[in-house]
Amino acid sequence: MCPVRTWTIRTEWERSAVDKTARPRGPTLVPRRLAGGALILLALAAPSVLAAQQQWLNSPIGDGDRPVFPFFEGWYDNGDGTYTISFGYLNRNTSQVIEIPHGDRNYIEPAEFNGAQPTYFLASRNRGVFAVTIPTDRRDEDIWWYLTDEEDNEYKVPGRARSPAYELDWYPRPHGSLPPLVWFQSESEAGKGPEGVWADATLTTRVGQAIELSVSTRDESVRDPADPRFRQMVPVRVVWSKYQGPAGELTYGRPGSPSQETTTGDSGPGAEVISLPDARGTARVLATFHAPGEYVMRAQADNWSGPDSTSGDQCCWSNAYVRVRVSQ
Repeated sequence: MCPVRTWTIRTEWERSAVDKTARPRGPTLVPRRLAGGALILLALAAPSVLAAQQQWLNSPIGDGDRPVFPFFEGWYDNGDGTYTISFGYLNRNTSQVIEIPHGDRNYIEPAEFNGAQPTYFLASRNRGVFAVTIPTDRRDEDIWWYLTDEEDNEYKVPGRARSPAYELDWYPRPHGSLPPLVWFQSESEAGKGPEGVWADATLTTRVGQAIELSVSTRDESVRDPADPRFRQMVPVRVVWSKYQGPAGELTYGRPGSPSQETTTGDSGPGAEVISLPDARGTARVLATFHAPGEYVMRAQADNWSGPDSTSGDQCCWSNAYVRVRVSQ
């Protein structure tokens, strides 16, 4: 049996206990708090590896089936007696997507929250890709996310709605940036932030048959029109990608629309990027699936080209999810 090592680390914010099951020459695991309030469990390589590598451990380091680390980003007080806990991840590959199906290598405890997490991990650091909401009477509970790599090293992180140091907020940023609203049918049903909104309907298609995916968005940020940086509107960028589903890539296309401009090269492999220059509109893509099964597609809407909007500050983006059933 592989040894189990447990560390309890106290920071100036709070105490976090983490477990790791490692092979004799595998890495050890320590928690780190990074800018933006995120909690991560980092794998520290053995000295011989460090001597050859000398890399920052909170950054992507290349490609080659490197691990994915789960992150606890922080929590929101919803003001109605509930709390929302935000999770993200670090895929340490710079240009390689990693897929980890739900199961004993990718799960959440308590089990009622299991299934909210992704199975498709885009390259590099991705913040606030999903969230779970808990009531007041469960605020003292930890929501654990577990990931296991191909060498059977286990990484896990607790989501907690207790420490003030990890509390996130919805306040406008210094120049007015807010998370864009996102919706599928009616703006009255719009969501925002990491929890975002889910489409009510499940789309259906067949293998090899393109289907249109669309999400509407509007940036409600109020900025100073006298500021020369805002002479033109800050566009909303929408990034479509697979979130869950059978292993394998999708093929993207565009139906064409005068209200959107497609950009490339700023989101890495596995995603399709659309820019809405008027900071509102509908972002449409054509997706072709190459394997049957149940999928979830995610659209991330952000205004990160604004001077005060960045994922490192846990602002300003929103998630939208739609289920797709693909038959043979």
